[in-house]
Amino acid sequence: MTTFVIPEEAKEEIVKRKMAGATWSSLSRWVKDRWGIEVHRTTLQKWYDREVDLIDEEQSCDMEEMEADFSPEVHAKLAKKVETYKGEARYWKKVAEASIKKEAKEDLLIDSIKKFTPSYKEVKKYKHRKPSGKIKGNSVQSMIAPLTDTHVGDNVEADQMMGLNAYNIDIFNRRLFGWANQLITLAELRRNSAEVGELVIPMLGDMISGDIHEELARTNNDHCMGQMIRGANLIAQALMLIAPHFDKVRVPCVVGNHGRMTRKPPMKNKYMDWDYMLYQWISVFCAEQKNIEFHIPKSFMTTVNVCNRDILLAHGDFINGAGSGTAINRGVSNMRNVMAFQKGLKDEVIQLQDNILDGVPERFESALIGHFHRIDEIDIGTGAVHICGCMKGGDEFAMQRVQAINKPRQLVLYYHPKYGEIGKEIIYLNRYDNSNKQFNDILPDVWSKTFN
Repeated sequence: MTTFVIPEEAKEEIVKRKMAGATWSSLSRWVKDRWGIEVHRTTLQKWYDREVDLIDEEQSCDMEEMEADFSPEVHAKLAKKVETYKGEARYWKKVAEASIKKEAKEDLLIDSIKKFTPSYKEVKKYKHRKPSGKIKGNSVQSMIAPLTDTHVGDNVEADQMMGLNAYNIDIFNRRLFGWANQLITLAELRRNSAEVGELVIPMLGDMISGDIHEELARTNNDHCMGQMIRGANLIAQALMLIAPHFDKVRVPCVVGNHGRMTRKPPMKNKYMDWDYMLYQWISVFCAEQKNIEFHIPKSFMTTVNVCNRDILLAHGDFINGAGSGTAINRGVSNMRNVMAFQKGLKDEVIQLQDNILDGVPERFESALIGHFHRIDEIDIGTGAVHICGCMKGGDEFAMQRVQAINKPRQLVLYYHPKYGEIGKEIIYLNRYDNSNKQFNDILPDVWSKTFN
């Protein structure tokens, strides 16, 4: 009989793994890897079904024998326990249903936005300039241009900053327009000597000012919903301006800390953040532009593969130590250990959903973070941790509490398929503060009429 091909030592473990959620295919692979015996998944399933039936029959017989010996007092105690367990089951069922309803409402909101919100009309791609002449070793390169710490809605008064900086939604708009146009210019300059195919724009969080601090709630240019939708509208226009100049534009996104909806930094449901909503709206506004690809995970960190290099993306608020080089190095090193942890889960991971770790690398070569409002680079051997700047620039908090100020800047990196990171440039944004060029920031009462 087929049941005898299943090793006796494996039977108990098979039952445990199946009860934990393993699939029959994964169990078949496990038996082959562990015992060197090929057992088809249907054979395992038939054996399991018979085994469970036998156990149920034995337990039923045992219960009948036990019931014959029970006195009325014992029956009464058991009946009371059963009612207690039923009450607990009803309570936890209600808790589970409430949790499911809450999550369903959150997902329903996002689905509704995606389904019913209009988008900007698709813009056809421009024909790229080809490098003149033959260049030895020429390969198609990629550009990475993080957009981080935009703090849409924050109000920095020049007279409180000794004239060193000012910021509001209008200045953000001008800086964003300048940033988008300079990216296009840099790509065209690069194309004099190399092909540039794709652009990766990691959005690293703190996209809105938020109201997590009382003084921000008092002094912001707009409330959180206004910050979110106005920021999404303007950034979407920037992406639509940039997209025709590249074969593909990839936009991976992670949330920061300023957009959170709770006073204390959350550990669970961290994605329920105004940044997350902003990303979703941007993706809808740009839905018709087929060469823009979004990745908006619920995790606070993610990875992106550029020219065969895996890069960690995170806002950076998971790092303790006020942004010192040592603290950042330690935090990123710890995250490397976290990513490598899955390597030891090859057997156990079958208890999770199939393919749950597909696309998640076991390591990363470099990292891009924001949060610390400066441009900086820390070598980690296989690459670098890049702190990617801040569109807002210095503010009252930085001057008074940190005694530091930085220019509003964003980073640009160039990647080569063979050599990895091969270049870096910095876009200085305050040069656009007095420009008269900006995106349309007029939103009608009905947002969908923006596209009419």
